[in-house]
Amino acid sequence: MKISNIFICAIISILVASCAQNTSTKNKDTISESDQLFLLKQQTETNNSYVVDAKKQLLQFVSDKDFDNYVTKRGILNCKSDNNQSFCVLSFYLNEYYKLRYDMQLKKVIEEKQVEHDIELSKIKASKNNIENYCQYSADFVAAIYTKDTTKITQYFQPKFRMSEQDISKLQAKITQDDYSHFLIDENPSILQEMKTDYVEKCLNDPKNNIINYFNIFR
Repeated sequence: MKISNIFICAIISILVASCAQNTSTKNKDTISESDQLFLLKQQTETNNSYVVDAKKQLLQFVSDKDFDNYVTKRGILNCKSDNNQSFCVLSFYLNEYYKLRYDMQLKKVIEEKQVEHDIELSKIKASKNNIENYCQYSADFVAAIYTKDTTKITQYFQPKFRMSEQDISKLQAKITQDDYSHFLIDENPSILQEMKTDYVEKCLNDPKNNIINYFNIFR
């Protein structure tokens, strides 16, 4: 083969390779979010029972129909660039499950007391300082239950919140059954501080429904 022909063939090969690379890059950049999510779920859920189980737990609070849209908006696609995608997705599912379940637990506690709260609503007198203090106490109370600090619960919080043994047991049972939250706290203790911060913020916006046993404290 002549040198000129060899040179022409080499140029053609380079152009073809470059074209293929550019096409691949373009396809990768322009792939839809739904396709990205499909690939991410496929890569992380296959033969990984932990991720699958965590997803099932989250599906208890998010309908299957809305699931993809929910997790995409919450940032699951950030796990694409993580060195350990499976662990990233697992942590994402568990964190979202923890947040939703935590909110539901608080809602149930509030609903159980709602009738009593409505009756005594007009009797409440509380200073701004007391409200702020008891919001922080309530956050610390919940954290003590998650960490199973029995001494602090019975010796400090029970008398402060004027709660009977039955009330303490009911609240304690609801929170201690949250195995996934305990797992997250064990894996990342800083989450407990985030829980407390979120609780205080929510409590200051709506103290009557978030300070534990509010109506017995300020009746």
